[in-house]
Amino acid sequence: MPATSAGVAEPDMRIHRHLAYRPDIDGLRAVAILAVIVFHAYPRSLPGGFAGVDVFFVISGYLIGGIIFRNLDADSFGFADFYARRARRIFPALITVLLGGLGFGWFALLADEYRALGKHVAAGAGFVSNLVLWRESGYFDTAADFKPLLHLWSLGIEEQFYLVYPVLIALLWRLRANPAYSLLTLAALSFGGNLYLVHRDAVSAFFLPFTRFWELLGGSILAYVHFRRATAKPSTDMRHQLQAAGGLLLIAAAVVVLDEDKDFPGAWALLPTLGAVLLIGAGPDTWINRRLLASRPMVFIGVISYPLYLWHWPLLSFGLILRSGEPLHHRAALLVAAAFLLAWLTFRYVERPLRFGASGLQRLKLASLGLMLTATAGLGLTVFLADGLPERAALAEVRLKIDRDLPRLATEGYRDNGVARALFQGEFKPGDDFFQLGDLPRDQPLTAVIGDSHGNMLYQGLATAVARPETVINLGRGSCLPFVGLDTVKKNGKSAGCQPFVGNVIDFIARTPEITTVVIAAFYKQYLDGGMTLRSTRGGGAESAAGLFRVGLSDTLQRLAEADKYVILSLDNPDMDRTVMTACYSLLRPLLPKSPETGCQMPRADHERDQTLARALLEDAAARFPGKVRVFDPAAVLCDARYCYAHHDDDLIYQFDGNHLTVKGAVLVAGRLLARPDGVRTFAHAP
Repeated sequence: MPATSAGVAEPDMRIHRHLAYRPDIDGLRAVAILAVIVFHAYPRSLPGGFAGVDVFFVISGYLIGGIIFRNLDADSFGFADFYARRARRIFPALITVLLGGLGFGWFALLADEYRALGKHVAAGAGFVSNLVLWRESGYFDTAADFKPLLHLWSLGIEEQFYLVYPVLIALLWRLRANPAYSLLTLAALSFGGNLYLVHRDAVSAFFLPFTRFWELLGGSILAYVHFRRATAKPSTDMRHQLQAAGGLLLIAAAVVVLDEDKDFPGAWALLPTLGAVLLIGAGPDTWINRRLLASRPMVFIGVISYPLYLWHWPLLSFGLILRSGEPLHHRAALLVAAAFLLAWLTFRYVERPLRFGASGLQRLKLASLGLMLTATAGLGLTVFLADGLPERAALAEVRLKIDRDLPRLATEGYRDNGVARALFQGEFKPGDDFFQLGDLPRDQPLTAVIGDSHGNMLYQGLATAVARPETVINLGRGSCLPFVGLDTVKKNGKSAGCQPFVGNVIDFIARTPEITTVVIAAFYKQYLDGGMTLRSTRGGGAESAAGLFRVGLSDTLQRLAEADKYVILSLDNPDMDRTVMTACYSLLRPLLPKSPETGCQMPRADHERDQTLARALLEDAAARFPGKVRVFDPAAVLCDARYCYAHHDDDLIYQFDGNHLTVKGAVLVAGRLLARPDGVRTFAHAP
């Protein structure tokens, strides 16, 4: 029943006119989807284009809120009808895209990739993509480019909102309470939670529903304001014209000024959100809304914006996957054109027939859609649980294989023993007994591997290659050259925190007699060529990277030699460039024409040139400690006289970054490291 003046106004045809179809809102949808597409296809051209999703949130909140208020006022609202309409609107195109992605992935993706796609298909069908992605990574992570269903996070937010919102409004209506106060309070709480969380856990602020609900509530509050109006004022006066212009400027500012480095959503999300509220609130008759947004091209794009949103990112993401992360360039435009075509076909031949039609068939259509979406979720879950179906026929002709087990880098490599964990976390204190921290054997000599992520990588190979893995311990730290007196400054200007960690490690090794051998391995090139900046912790004037490297290495070897440790200085493995790795990875793709095998290698002369400075520094230092220090070159096993290879037999032994080995690659290097040139085993605990 209609509420009294304490609740909402009596129904009025003039009010309902404001809730009728507005072509300018479809035009605003076009603005939103075009911003998102340009951002995904050419991110540098429109760095804040991702804010188009926030515009979608406002539009959705406004339209659905208006429908609910109108139906409640007419005493015709029903939950079953509401959710049935949502299903007929959302399910057809979503099912089509999910099944299309699974079908293409069958032929194009490796097992691990297909496994991840299966999980995301199931999450998308269950409208929980935002929660799954929240647990995985951030929206702007590099890995996000290789998730074809990444964009379904926003659909999850919307559908989670509509599980709660209609129930709340219907309850307030029944209690004859004014919904405005509750909506404003919820919006304020949601916005406050967003502000609180964005600086503490930006990924959570981005993906969790409650920190996004305020944007949908903004549209819903506007719908309620329009619903309460007893008279319809023309929206052609100067105030409305300025309001529309201000709204468009805010959205334009958002897509131009915002970028991946901003704390988003946070307060920055006010730009697209308020911009959309102002534009919609200005009404359909302002010049911008009537002449620009309601123009035929904009309305057409807006009408197909939902299937266009669903199709565009999978096409671009699959393109990036097939090119192993290489920029798409002109191919992006072709994929966007394909997305427009698929969107129109989906709208014309899938969405419209299933959404509209004879009322007698609606229940059958709805039941069929529900079953199909459930089956799609089940299919995705099956692919996930079957580990991406590695035995499928599409992968039978792949030229190379790649390890599913990659070396554990950074902190993950420290799980193996309490010693490494304590040192890394700064818990180790001078005087602590070695065997109190880790259950390590006393009956065999131990080998410590120290270095950065390349040391961690080599550790994995050594621990796999020796008979007793527990006798090899990893005491390295990512981005840290393992030399005393040196810290590393990353490109962002922040310290890698190498000291006092490295100093503690060297002191610990020196006073632990059970450790007899020390292997030092690092990505020396990045410290000597300026990828990272070396800084002395002992003060003094500016010195070259090579000078700091030489002093730090000499001091470290002196300390270890005094403690009677045998040291192996491992030169770095060849650093394959992106062109080489793209050629290598094309051999993994069943859909791609196979590159010549010569593309999966680099000239050895290029590697030797890269190693010139590091080799000179390491060999010069080793010569000062005869019998105590030797230099090992992984090129002895990774290269022949002419080329260095990114594959061995049928295995790809490099990760795509071109400088980290896979486990099999690390084991290959470790096998050569374990033997002296004369065949005598270096390690007493070698097999």
